Amino acid sequence: MIRSHQTAIPGDSTATGGTQAQRDRRVPTVGTSFTETPVTVNAVAGPCLRLATGTRPREAAGPRPSGTNGRPLRLKGPAGLVRIIACLLLWGWGLGATASAQDDNYVPAIRLVPDSVAGMARIPNVPNLITAWEKTNLAALADDPAMQPFIEFQKSVSSQKSETLGFAIGVRPEDILDVATGEAVAIWLPFEDPRRPYAVAVIVDIRGNEAQARGLLDQVDMDLKAAGATRQVTTWAKQEIRRYSLKPLPGQLKVDEVAITMNEQRLIATDRESVLVSLLESASGKDTQPKLELAADYIGVQEQTVSRVGESPDATVGLEWFARPIAMGRIVKEVTKIDRGRQVNIINLLERQGFDAVAAVGGRVTLGEGDFDLRHTGFIWAPPIPGEPERFRLAARMLRAINVPDQPIPAWVGPSIASYARINWELAKAFWYAETLVDDAVGEPLFQDLLDGIRDDQLGPQIDIAKDVIPNLGEHVIVLSDNVTPADLRSERMLVAIETTDAKTLRQVVRKTMEVDPDATIVPSPVAGVEVYRVLRTEEPIDFEAELFSDLGIEANEDAPAPLLNEWAITVLDNPDGQSAGGKTPGYLVFSSHPELMLETVERLSAANPQPSLDQTPEMILLREHLEALESEAAAQEGHAVVRMARTDLTLRAKYSLMREGKLRDSDSVMASLFRRIFISKDDEAEDLGTDKLPPFEQIQKYFRPAAGISQATPLGWTLDGFLLK
Repeated sequence: MIRSHQTAIPGDSTATGGTQAQRDRRVPTVGTSFTETPVTVNAVAGPCLRLATGTRPREAAGPRPSGTNGRPLRLKGPAGLVRIIACLLLWGWGLGATASAQDDNYVPAIRLVPDSVAGMARIPNVPNLITAWEKTNLAALADDPAMQPFIEFQKSVSSQKSETLGFAIGVRPEDILDVATGEAVAIWLPFEDPRRPYAVAVIVDIRGNEAQARGLLDQVDMDLKAAGATRQVTTWAKQEIRRYSLKPLPGQLKVDEVAITMNEQRLIATDRESVLVSLLESASGKDTQPKLELAADYIGVQEQTVSRVGESPDATVGLEWFARPIAMGRIVKEVTKIDRGRQVNIINLLERQGFDAVAAVGGRVTLGEGDFDLRHTGFIWAPPIPGEPERFRLAARMLRAINVPDQPIPAWVGPSIASYARINWELAKAFWYAETLVDDAVGEPLFQDLLDGIRDDQLGPQIDIAKDVIPNLGEHVIVLSDNVTPADLRSERMLVAIETTDAKTLRQVVRKTMEVDPDATIVPSPVAGVEVYRVLRTEEPIDFEAELFSDLGIEANEDAPAPLLNEWAITVLDNPDGQSAGGKTPGYLVFSSHPELMLETVERLSAANPQPSLDQTPEMILLREHLEALESEAAAQEGHAVVRMARTDLTLRAKYSLMREGKLRDSDSVMASLFRRIFISKDDEAEDLGTDKLPPFEQIQKYFRPAAGISQATPLGWTLDGFLLK
């Protein structure tokens, strides 16, 4: 957390709080030095950015488009998500820079960033990024004539996007990239202010482009004053700081501020003057705050990431990022204005339950590397805690994933499946680790009472979960997704197959449960002896969460969200590839969002030699070859905790079509339902995102290439790698 002019911040867990062991993990044992040589580029790239983003040269620009009183509009929900995506694409299309001068005295921005930072995103070199971006399939998609109506619409509203990620700093992302001649860095910091407990700052290398940067500041000055802001000018070490007090919106209690400064090397813009002063102090060497570049978690993520990169000479690092999940989660909650009313504060709950053991996460994205359009190499940093016997405590113990040598996709997975994922996890242990999480969320020890109630309820299925279910769960989960066309609200389908060591016992459990569920019916099965149950909620929707708290005698929330699924199917199937042991037959406990997908799977899983299979498709063969080529022999032998492979042209086709029709937020998919729960309130109105200007998917389908991601558990955390093929 940034201090206000050298003042310590009470209650700052990221800087001074937490247990001593947690703080010890962040004391660096090794230092790193980051030096960069600026690159000279041609000054014509600036006009290229203006052409790409639809902005005018500063000398010709008037006040920027705005919302109420000239202020940028605030974006939430799916509108914010689409705007974020469009903004990122516009950044890519418009990346450019002007001439940069060599300057041995330039201090890289990473040396200015305080250790209290919650998140950081950094473009190491804008000129290099524009060159690499132009060679990608994503750039070709942006340049396709069929996309131009949508692109032009996004340019016309680009000035409204900046606040989607908390960028209320007076300077738009396209402004930043317009003047950048080297690196461009954005940071998010906790801040002691109950009205807005975070701060945002951007640091931009402008060497060789001081005149244009000065014009930008003058234009910002005119825009903010036109919106009712008042300006105060102060100095720090003879460097001018412009502080603007922004006119509050109706009903807004806090008064926003913007602070901007520049010299011949860099431009800094923030929404807190004290943050700006701290950054200037750091640049001059007068600030004694610990810096991010020497933090143990940052160094750990960097070392684990770089050690596995193995980049080819043609690779360009386009983006580096770093975040501390708990601190960044709190900021995201504030920025997106997520309000769950009387429900549990999830971030505080996770922190209490030990999930702060995940100290940091970060990575880098490279462009144009060999056969990869994009490649991500990252790491989730969760090292051992000094003095503690285990790095995970309480419910966080469920994070203990296990590595399993990679295996072919099972033959029963059909060729029409769009994505396949295999998760290796100690499910039985994870279930019991959830006990403290549930008890903490409810406020009293009810987890065991709930299990006892399910077992003893005379009107219920009388299932002994502790005896008949949990001990018979395996360590592998398979997740499949596909979709059917033409796209409608129920096009997207998902199936989850959980490994079980005793299919017979689980089959009896499912039968007893479904027999007492008034919404469950048996679906005619294509295979004799296989019972497939369909559950269709015919009464007022009540999901598991509502049922749970109702059973516990806790008052239901009248505004509770709809269930994740109104219709789903369940069955238990024998595993044709498994081997019986101790009289038990292995199998799968299978859930599906659509009974049709379940029946297709039942038929394939019961066939002696189902052909063809997903594993034999050209896309999956290609992905498997590239996954194997990326890994060391030792890593391949150890295996992974998570493997996911996807044909993005299939995974995205239904989403794209629904988005084009303005119906994506109403989709019946699991992910859409989760998104509505988190980001959309019942009073939110749909916003015009220009998606009706998108071309039919068939016209641009060729740009969507196969992608894969893998994660391996290590003693220090988990790898977080993936790629999109050219």
